[in-house]
Amino acid sequence: MSRSARARRSGILGANGAGKTTLIESIMGARTLDKGGIEVCGLSPVRQRAECARHVSLQPQGSSLFRHLTVLESVELWASFYPGPRPADEVIAMVGLDDKRRALVRTLSGGQLQRLRLALALVGDTEVVAFDEPTVGLDPLARERTWDVIRQRAGRGAVLMATQMMDEAEALCERIVILDAGRVIAEGTVGELLDGYAGQGSLSFTTPVLASPAVLQELPGVLWASARRVGETTSVRLVSADVTRTRAAVLGSQSVRAERIRTAGPSLADVFLRLVGGEPADPALGETR
Repeated sequence: MSRSARARRSGILGANGAGKTTLIESIMGARTLDKGGIEVCGLSPVRQRAECARHVSLQPQGSSLFRHLTVLESVELWASFYPGPRPADEVIAMVGLDDKRRALVRTLSGGQLQRLRLALALVGDTEVVAFDEPTVGLDPLARERTWDVIRQRAGRGAVLMATQMMDEAEALCERIVILDAGRVIAEGTVGELLDGYAGQGSLSFTTPVLASPAVLQELPGVLWASARRVGETTSVRLVSADVTRTRAAVLGSQSVRAERIRTAGPSLADVFLRLVGGEPADPALGETR
């Protein structure tokens, strides 16, 4: 693919196995390319890996941490890899680990380890920072704090983030690339993606009776439809170009007995569902697009 990411906060959005981590590792020079090329800050991460590493930092995964070091020692070690790092104590405070600075890495909880990885990505103060699922395992408060840290970091350089969380991508990313099976299937700003694929919004409801999943796609205004068995009822979600018209058609349909109807404005989740979909929970019901 041929792409140029110039936004301060760029996102790679995709389901598990879509190729998000592979793409980030390729950008970082950790994987060789079968064809094509990548440039980061005007450098090849493969041919000029050592020089490129001075300009780019990656949030390390679990196996990269030294469990016998303290939090402070870990951050100071990572800082030594870069020419102009930020003070270790400053970064530790930024991610909310002040009270754990003398704690051994092996004693940290899952959420604290994730915050330590965030600190290690930030301490180099590089031109580009890449995050791979930065808020996995965090409680809601820590997640919001991490979002704030990433927003602040974008003021000092570019941020590249891989995530499968729609609200996270929508809240943090100026520009988003959507991957499916290693292919780019859409890209743009959040607004461009919503305008192009999300329609007017979505309609969700449950029904004890659904004559045929095909009925959903035939409803006026429907762009994408999903029907999934949940116990004795069927959970339905529709992405619509005209929510009011679709809702009226659902209420008047003899083939659908809708209950607990809810409507919502356009969202990145609607874009993702329409473009990527997913595996149906009940093969007898399936999923239509």
